[in-house]
Amino acid sequence: MKPTLDFIPRLFTIEGAVKYTGDSRAKLYQEAKSGNIQLIKMDGSTRIERQELDRYIDAKAKPLENTIAA
Repeated sequence: MKPTLDFIPRLFTIEGAVKYTGDSRAKLYQEAKSGNIQLIKMDGSTRIERQELDRYIDAKAKPLENTIAA
């Protein structure tokens, strides 16, 4: 099922997490290996909870400095 504005899944496959975060598959696995993202196994498939991805995005996001001259 594709995420829509009406429905965002609770669990993402790695491919879904790639689309959700904009990071590559390799980057997500690297972040998991470093302990920055927790992966779970469900029926033999690797999944990532949406809350985990949101936490990861919030942690890596940095506000832009105001570059508009007054």
